[in-house]
Amino acid sequence: MRILALVFAVTLFSCKEPSTEFKQYSDDISYKYLQLGDEKDIDETDVLEMQLLVVSEKYDTLHYAEDYHYFLEPSSHVLDTVFRSFYVQDSIQLRIKRSLFNEYFKFYKVLQSNEGDVLLSLRLMNNYKKPEADKAEQAFISKRELKEQEALQKYLRNSSQPFDTLAGGVYRQILFETDSTPIKLGSEVSIHYEGYFLNGYIFDDTHEKSVTPTFTFGREYQMIEGFQTALSGRKEGERVKIILPSRHAFGEEGSLAGIVPPYTAVIYDVNIIKVIN
Repeated sequence: MRILALVFAVTLFSCKEPSTEFKQYSDDISYKYLQLGDEKDIDETDVLEMQLLVVSEKYDTLHYAEDYHYFLEPSSHVLDTVFRSFYVQDSIQLRIKRSLFNEYFKFYKVLQSNEGDVLLSLRLMNNYKKPEADKAEQAFISKRELKEQEALQKYLRNSSQPFDTLAGGVYRQILFETDSTPIKLGSEVSIHYEGYFLNGYIFDDTHEKSVTPTFTFGREYQMIEGFQTALSGRKEGERVKIILPSRHAFGEEGSLAGIVPPYTAVIYDVNIIKVIN
């Protein structure tokens, strides 16, 4: 994922006046400019619209939602003070103690550890008072809904292997097929999976977390909706690749921890470990 981080940094944060050295902001935070903005001040009560990328000190990508704008409301956290000390349209990179970062953001890969530092590259897109921020965010989300479909169709067109289209617009490839126990209503099913965005960023991995999710097939609220459709009739030992449009995954609000943004299609590579009927 280092290539992703470098491409993002070059395209989104191309430098007008690059800084080579970090300057100390506090004991836990340092910064450097990637691009200077328009020197428009940010008030401490403003809602901030920003894009961001989080990488490790080795430049492995820890969080990146492509072309997503975060709308952050002011709080008493030190990172809010840091963000508001720069100008609108500034692009900066912050070196932050990982434990401090994890207090503020709840991103899957970053939360796996509290040790060391992370590098947060961000662009301060705009600032708003609360009513204007709500309108701006809604306008952005509406456009994102359309872009999701465009991105999904492009991914399907460029895929080297065709996908089957299931009910409601769930897409599936059978990667490995068996003649073992089939999944049916009421089956106890154990799986491993890797979840990622269309751009390849992995947002969830049961192997990394050392967990094997088990659920009762057909029971509500145990798995996201698209899993039920995609795994219906599949068998123990099989591997399938599933593409879920947001309406079958995390919808218009995204995931609870903010890992998957609203209107984001997701892909799961699923290994069906055990089926008990």
